[in-house]
Amino acid sequence: MRRREAGVTVVTGDTKVMGRGELDGIVINTTGVALASAVVPDAGLKDGDRIILTGSIGDHGIALMARRHGLEFDTQLESDVAPINSLIRAALAAAPGAVTAMKDPTRGGVASALHEMVEKSGVGVVIDEPKVPVKPVVRSAAEMLGLDPFHIANEGKALIGVRPDVADAVLAALRGHPLGSAAAIVGTCSADHAGRVVLDTGLGRRLMTEPEGEPLPRIC
Repeated sequence: MRRREAGVTVVTGDTKVMGRGELDGIVINTTGVALASAVVPDAGLKDGDRIILTGSIGDHGIALMARRHGLEFDTQLESDVAPINSLIRAALAAAPGAVTAMKDPTRGGVASALHEMVEKSGVGVVIDEPKVPVKPVVRSAAEMLGLDPFHIANEGKALIGVRPDVADAVLAALRGHPLGSAAAIVGTCSADHAGRVVLDTGLGRRLMTEPEGEPLPRIC
């Protein structure tokens, strides 16, 4: 289903059989080959770049956590798992050459991904917390479980660094895609905080911590 949705073909695979007691089954490891006109790393952020988040955070991890613990809410929790290749294609096409860095906030969530990006890029970033999209049910569930939405895994989202002069154009392209309707500009890169992620809560600022361990057992 996801293969058809993404418009890709699985052309090869490699199976790994684990030792007795290590895993109850077989791990299937797939390989993909692609051609690109330009490679966008996670290490290209520059002073002044804007950080765009393509949608609400924490959906995947909280949906799994609620399922495993039998938690029920008035609003249904759903994972955000989705192929985002067409979403990213729309962002790149909106302003060719303007996207400076990208990363998927999977294990470790947005916090872990942002720390990796700033450490590799040699800049810092200030995140405007009120602008970060979080669904009310996800926020409520995270509070109940004592979790920080910034530390929770996502599967169908991306963090994108964009030059400031075209950030609005890229944002508009993302919001015009079915998977990017909740996209938002959530932060600004700064040379003043090299290697650090600063969270502006609207009432003050603090350093955003990286997650210690994983709130969920490894699932992929």
